[in-house]
Amino acid sequence: MITLVRNGFLQLGLRAVLSTTPLVREVRHCGDWSELEDTLCANKVDVLVLHEKDCSPDRGVLADARRRRPKILLLLSSSDVSEEVLAGPSVPDGFLVESELTATAVEEALQRIVVGEVPMPTSVTRALLDRVREPEQQRWRRDVPLTGRENEVLPMLAEGLSNKQIARRLGISSHGVKRIVASLLLKLGAPNRTAAVVTAIQNGLIAY
Repeated sequence: MITLVRNGFLQLGLRAVLSTTPLVREVRHCGDWSELEDTLCANKVDVLVLHEKDCSPDRGVLADARRRRPKILLLLSSSDVSEEVLAGPSVPDGFLVESELTATAVEEALQRIVVGEVPMPTSVTRALLDRVREPEQQRWRRDVPLTGRENEVLPMLAEGLSNKQIARRLGISSHGVKRIVASLLLKLGAPNRTAAVVTAIQNGLIAY
């Protein structure tokens, strides 16, 4: 894992949290983008933790030594996610919020991100859902035909539930949930669960 969090106080907090997280075996803390890119070129990286203030969406897709894109965990100053981040070429694979940065939150986020799920704090989900009320977003809605089961699963993705949690709630297999999620991503034109939730919110597909 590598991090790019240039706020000194916040970096100390993140270091302390990561040092107590069993899933984290090695962490490299970078001071700027140049060091980050050099570290990626020289190492195999599974997860990259970026602070939104240090994130540069216009830099394109970051890749490690094996030309593989690491999972990006974006640390937010607040629960609001900027449109610039969501529209960039590297949509984050998960989110953390400064005020909710605890060892438990980080460990849960890493567990989910490693297996391909999207960690999203409830506060972030609520902030995204609130955008449905904005007139500008309403004008961009389009019809996306979903099955009954897909309509059941979509709000659970917005809650940040894992495939196993969704399977238990619906009384179906995890493999079945995986198929439904894959279908949702295809219909919504989304590369991952985060982008699917954002697209669903923008198109008014999630009621709350």
